[in-house]
Amino acid sequence: MAQPATHWLLHLETLRPYLSGRDHRGKKGSLRWLEAAIAERGGKSGTVRNILYKDLGAPEEKLRLFEVIAELYQEAGLEPPTPPVELGVESARRSLGRDKRRILRLFTKALHQGQCPQIVVVGGAATGKGVLLSAVQKAVPKSLMVNLGGELAQQLYPLSERLGVQERLEALLAQFSPTQPYALKAALQGELRQALAEAINRQGLPLLLRAEADGQLSGLPLRNLEGERVGLSVWLEPLLGALSVPYLVALTEPPPTLPYQVLSPPTREESRRFVKDQLPDLPAERVDALVNQAGRNFGELQRLVLLEIAMAAAHTRPQAKNHSADLSQDPKLRPILQALAVLSPEADPAVPIPLLEQALGRRLEQLSQAERALFQPVGEGQVRPTLRNLLPTHIPEKEAQRLHRLALRYFSGGNLFRQLYHARGANELEFLLELLAQDPSRLSLMPGLWAESAGWSRVAERQRRGLDGPSLRERLATILVRYRAVLGQYAHPEALEALELLTQSPDPELRIWARVKAAEAQIDAGDYARALEEAPLEPELQGEVEAEGLLVRAALERWRGDYARAEGYVRRALALPTPPFLSDRVWLWQGLVAKDAGRFEEALEALSRVGHEPLLVGRARYQMGDLLMRIGRAEEAARHIREALENLETHHAPQEEIARVRARLGTAYRRLGQYEEAAGLLYQAIQEAPDPFTRTRAQSEASILESARGHPWEALRLAAEAERYLRTTPERPSEARYRHLRTRLRLATAYWVAETNNPYRAPFRGGGKAPKALELLEALWAELREEAASSDRYTALRLDTAQMLALLKPAEEAQILLRPFLGLSDAYHRTQARLSYAEALCRSGKWGEVLAQLLQMDPTVNLPDPGLRAWRIALEAQALLGLGQEEAARRRTLDACSLPEPFRAQVGRVLGALWPVEALEAWIGTLAPLTPADALAIWLATASHP
Repeated sequence: MAQPATHWLLHLETLRPYLSGRDHRGKKGSLRWLEAAIAERGGKSGTVRNILYKDLGAPEEKLRLFEVIAELYQEAGLEPPTPPVELGVESARRSLGRDKRRILRLFTKALHQGQCPQIVVVGGAATGKGVLLSAVQKAVPKSLMVNLGGELAQQLYPLSERLGVQERLEALLAQFSPTQPYALKAALQGELRQALAEAINRQGLPLLLRAEADGQLSGLPLRNLEGERVGLSVWLEPLLGALSVPYLVALTEPPPTLPYQVLSPPTREESRRFVKDQLPDLPAERVDALVNQAGRNFGELQRLVLLEIAMAAAHTRPQAKNHSADLSQDPKLRPILQALAVLSPEADPAVPIPLLEQALGRRLEQLSQAERALFQPVGEGQVRPTLRNLLPTHIPEKEAQRLHRLALRYFSGGNLFRQLYHARGANELEFLLELLAQDPSRLSLMPGLWAESAGWSRVAERQRRGLDGPSLRERLATILVRYRAVLGQYAHPEALEALELLTQSPDPELRIWARVKAAEAQIDAGDYARALEEAPLEPELQGEVEAEGLLVRAALERWRGDYARAEGYVRRALALPTPPFLSDRVWLWQGLVAKDAGRFEEALEALSRVGHEPLLVGRARYQMGDLLMRIGRAEEAARHIREALENLETHHAPQEEIARVRARLGTAYRRLGQYEEAAGLLYQAIQEAPDPFTRTRAQSEASILESARGHPWEALRLAAEAERYLRTTPERPSEARYRHLRTRLRLATAYWVAETNNPYRAPFRGGGKAPKALELLEALWAELREEAASSDRYTALRLDTAQMLALLKPAEEAQILLRPFLGLSDAYHRTQARLSYAEALCRSGKWGEVLAQLLQMDPTVNLPDPGLRAWRIALEAQALLGLGQEEAARRRTLDACSLPEPFRAQVGRVLGALWPVEALEAWIGTLAPLTPADALAIWLATASHP
């Protein structure tokens, strides 16, 4: 394929695949479209063809065409091409005054002719030195642009990197000292000038240099070869004399011997031309506003224009041509831009005005218009950057640390985030680690700190207060492991790397502590056997590691079923001095041990005292909710578990934990009769569970919900899938064993629902036939009778199994089966057993004994579980019917109207089948075509009754 005849056609060929559509000018990017666009801008449309195909045309016409093409590139999301040199000259010529145009023409013409022009111009602060050099740079893009003023070291570093003499510069600057004789300082500065001159000559590019009146090197005054203190113009003259490359140097003060030309201040018309060239689409009133703000100060005008360009780019307004709007290159704006970049972190961007003034060494009223445009007020006595993308991303290390140290002192009385942020930026690692050790969760405010710590140097180690003890990185590793442990993220790559570092520590106490956390990780994963291997022995637990080690021992004893010993370990840990975050862990474990042992009030008290670390608080609320559900307080349970779920989601708990808690909340809603809400939560938990064990647990709980809804097939499918996994998994054997037994009960329940055509919902009525359910329940019951009474949940499982089995046994056998449970210590379990026993008595027709059993219970209003209330109402009404007291039975049945709808319907279904038909019709009206059971169920579920 032939190359395009001109670079203009090459630009269009690159652009055409991205252009589409038409407008009033025609097809976008076509010759006719370009001619119309040029005419609209006051150009000659007839010149477009000659420029495109022959590169012939006046410079101003070429510049117009290039601007149009550049705008098309920007619209297409492409980087505009570099303008030809002649266009840079034309653009500069249009915006400069007469004296600056002459210097530009003189310098560029000499370069074009192969000469080596060396020109010095001198002008004050408002004469447009920077504008002239920027114009020359556009005309000579392959040049070396340098701005010098103030602390020269900061400006010479990037220059030395580009010239390849960074190491030489650093070596010379390292020798500077305030105590040196003036002659030695002068000699070192002379050596530095010579090194720079040689490097500039070696590179060979034209030098464009702008210099302020004064400067310093590493905080020391500039000196000439005689050791005398001098300004920047005098200091630079030997360097300029040693150069063999072309240069254009703009000085603020005249050099001692070099010839120079004087720049005149810009006229108002020159200022307007400059703004219009840089921002051709800017409205005229805005152009005049910028000129008025700058006065006759061309440097200030250039800064205001740069700021306007940057803001236009930030708001995606293609105002400018292919300009660089790096404001930090301007020595006047650099200090405030660097200060705002350091003192205004994105997470907390407000900068107190006194702090900013300290950083700048000036009051805000003394700042120029351009400087003040870089920030805006936010609240009383604070400012923030006008646009964050104007701030520099790289700040010299010494300056950044100076600003961070200044801010650290300012915020020493408060604002934890700022203390952490600025301690990190100032490299005050000792102080940073002290703050983090007080509360490891603060690491969440310091992303990337662990990776950064790999580069902490030996210099940083000198901040340590003594030679003994852990290194700074080892101290961070302990904080990091504690932080990840609270999140349950033991397998996080950072946690694993930190633990590996600690296991290799020369400090024996750290090695022991690392083993404690490794055992804790195995416990969290349910691998207690592996944890037993990892955990240090009790005699090894000394010093700060003792409390955490004792909690690990408590967890292992809890797994073994030795609750007394587990509690002993927890009490010993509780007696030790512990920081707040570890106290929370101690209270959490004490609550767990008490909960498993069936001491519910003590467990609730301990769990309620967890109140420091958000994730541990969430876990404690979950355990409280789970416990409250076990004792029949389902409404309170749902409230606590809902709070726990919100907490854990907010603080990014592990997905497994969130799914588990969500499933348990679904079970709480099932207990309350809120089946739709329960289904949403349980099926979401199944969907989001990150591992088979968690998913199986949610499936098992969803199975019992489907049984309660009267959906036996769905219940059977869920329970069968869960049972198959739990029967074969090697994961968490102790937990899997309990879950498998519980799931077998739920599988039998699904068959009971299918075979009796009753939902699994109180009030229950026995006497039905369910052969498969009976077979499964008898096998399970035989196994449970052999199982050691290891915890309260096994007691609950035995009771639940006995209750289901009693529904399928003859009345007398059911009474014998249930009688041992009437003496249970837990009131909720005892109430459940008494209701089941009363149901068996009803089937025997022992109405007086039924009422006697019910009278031994708390009043119905004190039963917080709606299922238990429903069952008691139905049993009492049934006994009253059996005694012939139909009116009393009717009144008692109406008490069901306060229950959730599923329980009202179930009360109607059970009692409707027992009520004499004529009496029922006299009460609720004609029954046909419904059965009496369905008629009373619908009547109670849907009507409003007094």
